[in-house]
Amino acid sequence: MAILFVSIILWIVILIFNTIYSFLPSSLQGILWIRICAILAASIILIFGIKDAAQDYKNYRFAYISAKDGKILQKKNFPWIVTKTKTSEGDIIYIINERYGDTSEISLTLDNPNDKYKIYNAIDGVGVKFSCADNEIPNFKIEIKK
Repeated sequence: MAILFVSIILWIVILIFNTIYSFLPSSLQGILWIRICAILAASIILIFGIKDAAQDYKNYRFAYISAKDGKILQKKNFPWIVTKTKTSEGDIIYIINERYGDTSEISLTLDNPNDKYKIYNAIDGVGVKFSCADNEIPNFKIEIKK
């Protein structure tokens, strides 16, 4: 806990120093140890930024789904299976099998804009329910934020 607290304080000091450095008079900016501290602060911020970008890319999960049969056409870090079913009312449902959790982490990008769908928790996983005819459903991309 103490290490976390110290690292947060250090990170805040680095950000504040990096912000204030550009407002210092040029006579102070020319001092060697202040210039070295500014370069170190900028380097640390850059390293953490690259690390965060790499982590976001690694955690990005998606699957591009065929509306016709519910098969996954393309995917990245998406270990689940998608199945297509039909309700007794005639609605089409795509289930992300064994994917449980918060449905707000899931977003859909449709090839043709259509607002006749709903994402919800189902018994078998997460369901995407379309309330339109089967031939009106476009291919879509499921994105899961982590």
